[in-house]
Amino acid sequence: MFGYVMPRMEDLSQEERERYHAAYCGVCRALGERCGQRCRVALTYDMTFLTLLLGSLYEPDERQGSRRCAPHPVRPHAYLGSDCIDYAADMTVALVYHKCLDDWRDDRSGWARAYASLLGKAYRAVGERHPRACAAIEEGLADIGRLEEAAAAAASAGDAAAAPPPDAAANRFGALLGEVFAWRDDFWAAGLRSFGAKLGKLVYVMDAALDMEDDRASGSYNPLVALDAQPQEVREDLELLAADAAAAFERLPLERDARVLRSVLYAGVWQKYCAKEAKRTKQAKETKHVQEEHQEAHRG
Repeated sequence: MFGYVMPRMEDLSQEERERYHAAYCGVCRALGERCGQRCRVALTYDMTFLTLLLGSLYEPDERQGSRRCAPHPVRPHAYLGSDCIDYAADMTVALVYHKCLDDWRDDRSGWARAYASLLGKAYRAVGERHPRACAAIEEGLADIGRLEEAAAAAASAGDAAAAPPPDAAANRFGALLGEVFAWRDDFWAAGLRSFGAKLGKLVYVMDAALDMEDDRASGSYNPLVALDAQPQEVREDLELLAADAAAAFERLPLERDARVLRSVLYAGVWQKYCAKEAKRTKQAKETKHVQEEHQEAHRG
């Protein structure tokens, strides 16, 4: 999920940008206060979206302040505080902890293993505060790991019939994120779970789309590589998934920060993908230009 769920800042007014950054700084402060100062390194923009989404739906009391901090010691920064922000900080620790474990298993990243160890105590505390959400993350990621291993084994054996459905891992990640979004077991849980599931599936497939070239070269499992998907097909699939996520989002009665949230969903989540596509198109044009020059030189 990390690195996709953020607004396109140029779409926002100055006031909206300031509020977004205050929520971001609020998650950072909550990480330090609830989980320990070292956990602030886990901060991502993605969970700020969850903060604003839950805040818009539940409208909790907000605390406002302005203080200097270690990352920004020169001048005070505005920040927000609320129960939603505290929850988003806890989920940041949970998700980053498991991402580090996943990076260690997949790539034997020493940095990831060290950081998972650093987050271990904080994650156990988060698990005590939010046992349902943490269990959903653990079970979901374990299922995804098994699905990816089964798909890789089937591909290696040349037995397509033994492979799980190509969208199985994406669906499972979506279900995982849906449980994270369903903050409370209440009237809004079903809508939040549905939206989180559709957004999670979109992010999983988009991440796979960006990793296609690297995974094809390394042999790592990628459902789009397994399907031999072409760029236009991938774009169409992503647009359908984005439309599903948007439809689930629009069913939620959101008013506060709605423009910021829509900037994330309708534009922000596409930023990495569009940048990669622009780079790929530019490289293809440059390659074609060089080939044409060589052909012209050969004819001459």
